[in-house]
Amino acid sequence: MHRMRSQVWGALGVALLGCGGPLEGEALEELGTQEAGVAALAPKKVLPKVMPLGDSITQGAAGHASYRCQLWQKLSASGSRANFVGTLSTGYLGANTCSSVGFDRDHEGHWSWRTDQVLANISNWAASTHPDLVLIHLGTNDTYHEQTEDSTVLELEQIIDRLRVVNPRVKVFLAQVIPTAGAMLALKLQSLNQRMPLLAAAKSTEDSPVYVVDQWTGFSPSTDTYDGVHPNLIGEEKMAERWYQAIREHL
Repeated sequence: MHRMRSQVWGALGVALLGCGGPLEGEALEELGTQEAGVAALAPKKVLPKVMPLGDSITQGAAGHASYRCQLWQKLSASGSRANFVGTLSTGYLGANTCSSVGFDRDHEGHWSWRTDQVLANISNWAASTHPDLVLIHLGTNDTYHEQTEDSTVLELEQIIDRLRVVNPRVKVFLAQVIPTAGAMLALKLQSLNQRMPLLAAAKSTEDSPVYVVDQWTGFSPSTDTYDGVHPNLIGEEKMAERWYQAIREHL
């Protein structure tokens, strides 16, 4: 009996090295048991949850999927995997269009919303979705509605605080927002953007870092938007590339 078991384990060893033929009988049973044990011990891979958070530039509209579609394509093409999360899954007044099969449409972009409105709801959204990475593009509508820079910056800080209540290790990617066609509004947005590095430095921690993502530089409202505000396909590609370069090492 001892000799028989030795022969079985010898055959099993050869097979595991890729040099033997098919296993049969007791050896096959032993191998199946070992594989099952390894599978049981191996940790299950959980995809990082990414929340695109913002206003209409994040939400998109009928016929415009926003940067989210092309960001998803870039992640898929690179072999990176993520789970987009949020309580919404469509663009404004219609479904998002996207050529990517299986595009994950979940997001938290709300058409025309200011930062204070997002702040009022972020705790519930975060509790529902538990994001690991949050891509924040906010401040455009604050400027339109003549909110002060100080109030917008404070609200962004509070959004980060409330995200951390749900996930103390959340990683925050804070955009310097894209410019608009209106010269005066663009100047105000540029001024707000200049506050983002200081905000990030003040709020960033080892467990929950805050990164600034420059969506402003190189973005032209005349060629990269369809209405002076919202990105067209070219603008969506530019935004997606900036987000991708910022988050790819964190997935």
